[in-house]
Amino acid sequence: MNYSRHDAPTTRPTSFRWVVLGLVSSAAASAYLTRYCISAANTTMQDELGFDNAEMGGLMSAFMLGYFLFQIPGGWLGNRFGTRAAFVAIAVCWSLCNLWTAAASLLGMLWASRFMLGVFQAGMTPLSAKIVKDWIPLSNRGMSSATIGAAMSLGGAFTIGLTGWLLDHNFGWREIFAAYSLVAIVWAILFAWFFRTSPRQHAWVNNAELALIEGTDFEGVVRSAGRPEESTWVLTCRIAGSLSLWSLCVQSFFRAAGYVFFVTWFFAFLEYVYHIDKEEAGLLNSLPLIAVVLGSLAGGVVVDRILTATGSRWISRSGTAVVAMFVCGLLTMASAWTASAMQLSIVIAIGAFYSGIGLPAAWAATIDIGGKHTAIAMAIMNMAGCLAGIILPIVLGNWFDDIRQADGDWNQVIYLHAAFYFICSASWLMVNPNRSID
Repeated sequence: MNYSRHDAPTTRPTSFRWVVLGLVSSAAASAYLTRYCISAANTTMQDELGFDNAEMGGLMSAFMLGYFLFQIPGGWLGNRFGTRAAFVAIAVCWSLCNLWTAAASLLGMLWASRFMLGVFQAGMTPLSAKIVKDWIPLSNRGMSSATIGAAMSLGGAFTIGLTGWLLDHNFGWREIFAAYSLVAIVWAILFAWFFRTSPRQHAWVNNAELALIEGTDFEGVVRSAGRPEESTWVLTCRIAGSLSLWSLCVQSFFRAAGYVFFVTWFFAFLEYVYHIDKEEAGLLNSLPLIAVVLGSLAGGVVVDRILTATGSRWISRSGTAVVAMFVCGLLTMASAWTASAMQLSIVIAIGAFYSGIGLPAAWAATIDIGGKHTAIAMAIMNMAGCLAGIILPIVLGNWFDDIRQADGDWNQVIYLHAAFYFICSASWLMVNPNRSID
């Protein structure tokens, strides 16, 4: 949809970039419907299919294995075919994979369906980051990243809360999974209709908005010329030698490890420890996820305002995350001394609010460090988080069986959770958003 622009120099910028942000955010929310419905259905599926906690842990990690392996290929799809075509294709495919899960009964078939769901959802984060890079001005990337991150957690909270309620009201898990699969298909149709890979291809974007997005003057002259294209070997060396990118990967692993607990085993943890029903467990499980949403939105404001006030990307990104993740660790540890499921969930949720602040800092820093290779840098950082998603469900599944059999101390799970956040906080000290791999 190319066309000639003849805007007057005083034309007010259009705002289609915010429509694009809304589309990307809604994709994240719809993806989490299919991704985390299995967490709330955990014990229900075990009762019907005869699986134990260890087998369910392996089933949950199947998604993350596929998600881990295909992060970089997912980012490559956007570079090769454009973010519009790539996003539509993966959304339709992950919906079909969730329908496959709804129809399967054997452990092997369920594992394969969840693995393939991870394969097709792997491209979502790198493609989203590339869209932010292509469509959103530098000064708004913190809040934009926060909005996408908040949509992810909101989708997770809504999914777990709604699924728990539906299961408690005698809806079958298979029917619930099938209904969730339709959402991303509808989204893909709308996205294909409204979105274009480049702002220059969209008829609803005027020259004034292009100037904001691209960092150009009104006539379209780029203010800063980019480097020439580099060979794959040179890019690989730059990535391998980036201490900041490696440190981002460390923080991603441990921040994800904390979050993964909420979307895999926290629902079952509440059932096992406090013997509450599924509706209550779903409600309490949603509290930390909602807190992550609020924290992400607050973090986006903080990251952008600190950058405006100080001009320092390190203070804006790294400084914010160091403090936020340390406070999160303290509050998570304190939750071990609560007396009820409600009290524990509230204290953990307050900590999760600070965890959410770290998400826009991570996205903004990765975009800063990635530069024109943002999709690849985001894929690498997200792969580190995926490793936590592969390992933790299996570890917790086996550990839960051991604790139940030995009547052990469930607070050990909380202490481990707090340790993840303390390590995450420390790793941010080595992230320098001013050093790009370009």
